[in-house]
Amino acid sequence: MDKERIKKYWNRFSNKVIEIKNKNRYFNKIVISIAVFSIAMPSFAAVNTATKAYNVYIGEDVVGVVKEIEEAMEVYDSIKEELENTYEAKVDLNGELSFEKTNVFGGELTDRETLETNIKKGIDFKIDAFAFIIEGETIGYFKNSEEIENIIEEIKKPYAETTDRESILKDVEILENIDIQKVKVDISDISDTQSVTQKIRDGKEAKKTHIVEVGESLWTIAMMYDTDVDKLITANPDLIPEKLKPGDEVNLVVPQPLLTVVTVEEVEYTKDIDYEVIVKEDDSMYNTQKKIITKGTKGQAQVTANEIRHNGILVDKEIVKEVVISEPRTEVIAKGTKEPPKTMATGTFMMPTRGRITSPYGNRGSRMHLGIDIANSVGTNIYAADGGKVIFTGYHRTYGYMIEIDHENGYITRYAHLSRILVSTGNRVYKGEIIGKMGSTGNSTGSHLHFEILKNGVNINPSSKLR
Repeated sequence: MDKERIKKYWNRFSNKVIEIKNKNRYFNKIVISIAVFSIAMPSFAAVNTATKAYNVYIGEDVVGVVKEIEEAMEVYDSIKEELENTYEAKVDLNGELSFEKTNVFGGELTDRETLETNIKKGIDFKIDAFAFIIEGETIGYFKNSEEIENIIEEIKKPYAETTDRESILKDVEILENIDIQKVKVDISDISDTQSVTQKIRDGKEAKKTHIVEVGESLWTIAMMYDTDVDKLITANPDLIPEKLKPGDEVNLVVPQPLLTVVTVEEVEYTKDIDYEVIVKEDDSMYNTQKKIITKGTKGQAQVTANEIRHNGILVDKEIVKEVVISEPRTEVIAKGTKEPPKTMATGTFMMPTRGRITSPYGNRGSRMHLGIDIANSVGTNIYAADGGKVIFTGYHRTYGYMIEIDHENGYITRYAHLSRILVSTGNRVYKGEIIGKMGSTGNSTGSHLHFEILKNGVNINPSSKLR
């Protein structure tokens, strides 16, 4: 009889003995049978002896057989300690040991090394970690909460320095809701602090529109928003860079960090205080006239304020204290109430006749043409370009029949080559009044009006003033 068959027989026999003993029946007969069996099978005892032991389970799988439960638990605890030392975190083994009594022969007990190998194969483990949650979204897992605090401090750091401006940093906070929760995760889920820090800085993209101001180009706008021209062109397919003008809208793609650093900085500065203006009516002056009686001056105040910045960008200012250094002086202005005469200058000039401009202001060959020529037929009406006083009427060898009007505001107008003059020196004329007729007198070719405007005695281009 081979060893395996003896073992099977012995197990069945032992179980039968226990069953009969529990029933207290035929026990003596069985004892006698055992004696007979021992005499008949002396070689059985010599082959092996049954031993009480425990099958070790993880789930439904047997990972070993031990004589004492403590042997398996010692190996289990050793594995857990080894994992905690390796990953520097508390480990939760997902695979508890369970035990079942059994009888084995000496050679069937599992050695420690094999048991340790089998347990490692059978367990799944998770480690204690801390979830970094921003506005309800988990962005990483870390072995300890200190790593998360370090990331937050790293994000705050650039905005906690105010060396580029004179201010006192009073507070640094994070605008978003941050939560740190204790969780159990696989070791592969543990995050790298550097990559999470960069992820927070890169953030998500937010659309924004920039209104173009005078002097701006795509290049200056790209510099302003820390992007490049190619990205702006891609974001604005209908925009022609060379034709960019004030008021145009440029779409931007601007990084929006996951965390907003809110800083409060105390600043001190001097500001101007605007003066009041009091207007007093003066019935000795025309209602188109004003005169400063007392010139106003601005005052000054020393201001202490809290500047609130989001990621370094000023979003609000709270005045804490304001001390007046010098009071402003009120400006007093006298304004006329009297209706002005029709002959008073309005300050703007109308076209002095109807016709076609045949020669503009500027260089004409080797000489300067000091006015504009307006051609029409002889006898066409000539009008005063604005109200004023006639200071010259007569004949000039170059200009022919000519009229000059002083508008008494620094401007003089000149009307030349007339066929007739309808006003006299010293007359006051109103804007639009007929003062003469078009002709071709003096040094002239064809019927036309030569019209000039002088400002403070110097000729200027009439076209720049005509309305």
